[in-house]
Amino acid sequence: MNFGQQGAFGQPGAFGQPSAFGQQPALGQQPVVEKYVVDVTVESFREEVVERSKKTLVLVDLWATWCGPCKTLGPALEKVAKELAGKVVVAKIDVDQNPELAEMFGAQSIPTVVLIKDGRPIDGFVGARSETEIKEMLKRHLPAAAVDPLVAALELETAGDILGALEGLRELADAEKPTKLARAHLARIYAQNGALDEARTEYQLLSPDEVDSDPARTAKALLALEEQKVDLEPLEAAVKKKPKDLQAQIALGKGLLAAGRTEEGLERLYQVCVVDLKFEGGAPRLALLEAFDALGPTNPLAIQYRRKLSILLCS
Repeated sequence: MNFGQQGAFGQPGAFGQPSAFGQQPALGQQPVVEKYVVDVTVESFREEVVERSKKTLVLVDLWATWCGPCKTLGPALEKVAKELAGKVVVAKIDVDQNPELAEMFGAQSIPTVVLIKDGRPIDGFVGARSETEIKEMLKRHLPAAAVDPLVAALELETAGDILGALEGLRELADAEKPTKLARAHLARIYAQNGALDEARTEYQLLSPDEVDSDPARTAKALLALEEQKVDLEPLEAAVKKKPKDLQAQIALGKGLLAAGRTEEGLERLYQVCVVDLKFEGGAPRLALLEAFDALGPTNPLAIQYRRKLSILLCS
């Protein structure tokens, strides 16, 4: 069978032609149906394959109980169908029970798989295939998945196209129906790239349900860090003079974070937690949490020190 040509079954009894395939199944002969898998007979072929293929892709699986490769291909086809959740249905045809259908498909060997759309074959293969190969074939015929514009904008940021990301987020944030979190991400990206005035403006425009989101917390924490920028020399001198002064240690830790010396700042604040986790109502722990917000949930140092703090809290 040439799977590259549509209408390969245009012989008497082929898809769309009046034939025995149009008959209704007799009582007691309804096919056994799983959600995305259906057993097909001569009587049910028109309904289960031809008509169904006008609404969704149908993957016809010509198999037999004695066929070794069928025992591995069948489960693979069914698994793919379940993963695609209704975008394709597997129609299983036992060739020993339905030789007329095997002949109609021109099956020379089994397993033979034929992809049907609008009552006509559009693709297929003979022999066993892996799940990956099955998905690749189906991918050529399934409509492309819709791309979430927010995800697309954030992917631009990940790829290093900050301006492109900002343009995409700006469009989403200023739309008549703004996309949730678009403005929060705008504020975050501006803050992370030093555009603090813009970050502050976007943050102030956030809706109440966005203020507590991860990107909004990151923007807020970065803006707070900027306000904490001070001359480190006197802070370092104070700690050197009184190394057991935990308040001085916290002040220096915050100063180091504001100066961009992230790991030093996190370590100093963590060490204060080790000495006295409850100092000043848990001030060192709160300082670390603010730092984690500023760094964002995916920052490696934030992940590392969040884990260390969790272990400390549980000890």
